[in-house]
Amino acid sequence: MVEDNLADALLVREAIRVEGLPLEVYAASDGELAIAFIEKAEKDPNSPSPDAAILDINLPKIDGFEVLRRIRSSKRYSKLPVMILTSSDSPADRNESAKIANGYFRKRPDYDEFLKIGPAMRQLLEQNGLL
Repeated sequence: MVEDNLADALLVREAIRVEGLPLEVYAASDGELAIAFIEKAEKDPNSPSPDAAILDINLPKIDGFEVLRRIRSSKRYSKLPVMILTSSDSPADRNESAKIANGYFRKRPDYDEFLKIGPAMRQLLEQNGLL
């Protein structure tokens, strides 16, 4: 998960727990750290290796779309299922996400609505043969 807002990151973890998804979550708080995580996983077989990603668009240092372009250019992770998690409802962000991500989830201020990312992640994992 790449999310710079701690409250949102905690809600994502809660949604995963409530949905009963068997996931171990590694978190990066900015795009630079996310790319470093991917690069380390590419080079070191003993490093944690992502099976899927939840990615915010508006990140410090390197934005989420640039992180995703880096993931898509990777030999090892080019097909990594990625769910965009964002507060943006911009048509441009939705269009860009549709081109290079596997899902788009808009953050909601309502707790119950936000937790719907759990079922959305379940669907993404099932569609990619990970559950």
